Amino acid sequence: MPKYRATVQVSGLAGENARAVRAALDEQLRKGGLEHCRVIAVDIDAPGPPPERRAVMEYAADARRDRPIDVGALLLVGAVAWAIWFFWLMLSSSP
Repeated sequence: MPKYRATVQVSGLAGENARAVRAALDEQLRKGGLEHCRVIAVDIDAPGPPPERRAVMEYAADARRDRPIDVGALLLVGAVAWAIWFFWLMLSSSP
């Protein structure tokens, strides 16, 4: 006969800490006739407080302040502006 494994979720358990809840659950399962089972994990049932959310504008201001200046882009814009000025000056001064 094939062997199977089942996953069971038990909620609403109360105790002093996770270790005490695990021990009590193990004991109850053994008393109930389930010798081939073990408790894998005990987690807190109630969700924690929601994370604090900052305003979008505040986050955007922080992102702009922390971003480094792109010197290469500034040099490229300067070179294009200089080239336009130079060629405009050369073409406009020709008779």
